[in-house]
Amino acid sequence: MRNKRQANYSYKFRLYPTKEQEQFLKRVIGSVRFVYNYMLARAKEEYRLVGKRWNVYEYKKLLPLLKEEHPFLKEVPSQSLQEAVFNLDRAFKNFFAGRSEFPSFKKKKHGGSFYLPQGWRIERVNQKWGLLYLPKLKEPVRVRLHRDIEGEIVSINVRLTPGGSFYLTVRVYKEIQKLKPVDRICAIDVGLKHFATICYLDGNVEKVENPKYLVKTEKRLAREQRKLSRKQKGSKNYEKQRLKVAKLHEKVKNQREDFLHKLSKRIVSENQAIVLEDLNVKGLLSGDLSKHIQDSSWRKFLQYLYYKAVWYGRDLIFADRFYPSSKTCHVCGYKNQSLRLIDREWVCPVCGSKHDRDINASKNLLLYGVAHLTSGRVGTTQAKACGDGSASGTALLPVYEASIVEAGSSCRKAGSPSIN
Repeated sequence: MRNKRQANYSYKFRLYPTKEQEQFLKRVIGSVRFVYNYMLARAKEEYRLVGKRWNVYEYKKLLPLLKEEHPFLKEVPSQSLQEAVFNLDRAFKNFFAGRSEFPSFKKKKHGGSFYLPQGWRIERVNQKWGLLYLPKLKEPVRVRLHRDIEGEIVSINVRLTPGGSFYLTVRVYKEIQKLKPVDRICAIDVGLKHFATICYLDGNVEKVENPKYLVKTEKRLAREQRKLSRKQKGSKNYEKQRLKVAKLHEKVKNQREDFLHKLSKRIVSENQAIVLEDLNVKGLLSGDLSKHIQDSSWRKFLQYLYYKAVWYGRDLIFADRFYPSSKTCHVCGYKNQSLRLIDREWVCPVCGSKHDRDINASKNLLLYGVAHLTSGRVGTTQAKACGDGSASGTALLPVYEASIVEAGSSCRKAGSPSIN
């Protein structure tokens, strides 16, 4: 059991409903959205009038009365409506804890989702396809089962994307096999020209090109958005064009996540220890390069690396965000205080070494990590695996025990690293 880790795991499959089934799924999602918005509006009004504070159990008791007032709510699974109230409760808790802004109303154009803990069934038809049986839906929905579902199934979530596609997320509790230890360490310096510069302990340096999916799609997006601006809001042509724009954004998102998942899995599989900078991404977004930084998704990349390292038993070393990895000469240690962001190369005035900015930074990070590993500053801490929360709130971040290298003040005793 020491080589295995119990973890919450999710499988994502594409759904292919008929027109009738699509209407039913949209009714369920619309009802969940209606309950959420109704409870939020009522909570805001009652607080404004009498100062009544949010209590999830009091508002949950309003559901039977709400069903009598709006009979269409009886046509959808009751557990999905209850989960909408718990979603709002989580939104309030995050707001009061300072983790997010005040809850906002959900919009139809953003899609939506609904949650089901039971009453459903998945049946495999052949190697590629399966059927999803849902309560209050007569015919099963076709689902593209490209993977076998392993582990104890906990719940499902059906999501409608802004582009009009339906996806099924199956949440399971399963054992994840740790990877075999390898004698390899790397350091990663993320950037814009190259997405990542990876320096290995054997001296090899790998530069990963930045795919720039958003930048490559910008011209087409601008053209489609101009067409959308000329349509009359509320018309059928406006809705058709809005879906085209939403599908383009969805494609960019899928391309980016596919790239980040594959790269992070490869790095975690090939290295026993990974050295990273604890970047303040939120602070960097206030500058002129915010669009390119968002397109690169450094934060999501660090999150993917983090939870994969936790799952597969790898060590992470987070260098302090103020560590001058780019300004320091990795040969003699001279610190170049005059180095600017536009300076991609510089020559050390002390030892005469010519440095590529990104390669020099990754080598300094590697030296930083090796120093902390050899000094024995390794501890065990509780860590949260970073994941993609959903509107239904089913993706609660599970807590795992992970071996994390305490590298500087950026390593926290609990929770994920401060990737702001």
